[in-house]
This record gives sequence, C-alpha cells and structure tokens, in this order.
Amino acid sequence: MDVWEFKKWRKKMGYTQTEAGEKLGFSRAGVQLWENEIRPIPLTVELACQELCRHWKQRPDFGPVTLLYADDPIWHQASPPYGVPHQQSERHSNNESAIKRAIWLRKTMILVTPLIVEDDGSVVWSGPELLRECEVREENEEGEALVPEVPSVK
Repeated sequence: MDVWEFKKWRKKMGYTQTEAGEKLGFSRAGVQLWENEIRPIPLTVELACQELCRHWKQRPDFGPVTLLYADDPIWHQASPPYGVPHQQSERHSNNESAIKRAIWLRKTMILVTPLIVEDDGSVVWSGPELLRECEVREENEEGEALVPEVPSVK
C-alpha cells in the first residue's frame, strides 16, 4: 500500500488522521509519518485497512451487492446420477435486502456456501459470517415473538 492508497482509504472511511491512528492502534503522529512518506506503511497496517474497509461495507445500506449460494452441497463427483448443483446469484440493492433473503432461504432450503460480494467480486460477508448474522437475526426475531405485549396503563 502506498501513501496515495492509504490516503484514499482514510478519506473513503471518513477518518481524520487521529481517528485512523486510533482504529489502527497508532498515534496521529504515526499516520503523519506514513502520509508524509517518512516511514513506509507496514504490511500489518495495509491488512488492517482492508479488514476495516470490509467491515465498513457490512453496514445495512451498503450496496449494490450480490448474494451467492449453492442450492445443494457441491460434490467432487458431480456426474449422473448425482446431478449437478447450481450456483445461484441474486442481485440486491443493499446488504439488508441480501441478508433478509438469506434468512428466508435458510427457512426453505439448505443454504450452502453463501456469500455476499460487491461488484468487483470482493467478499463483503463470508459464508461463516453471513450464516452467523442470519442466526443472530433469527434468534432476535424469536425472542421478540416470545415477549408478550404489556398493555399500557393510563
């Protein structure tokens, strides 16, 4: 990562030098040293920037995104009579829409290797992350359904 890529990342994330330093575990002075090309940007910082950006893209309104999943386990021997599973691809306006669809799919079928990716193919939600997010949301829905409504007293 060169200085221009770092500055572009920082601006995209909306971070000041101080905020970028805090997120990366460095001081503002450290960020200034990189941006003034006094010190090279460490590989660990580059990797941390990539991960922070990926998490930033997991916000509900980020999009458009594509939900990818298989409708059946993918076997090494995909010849007859086993059949060939199909990789499904669905375009969504944002993460929220794609996650809601994944939750619905989990209720109607075995959701295999789901991913949410952006236009350039970069993974926004990995399979384990997406399944965990679906589980958390399903548990929250069930918990809300179990809580009885308390009538208001006037």
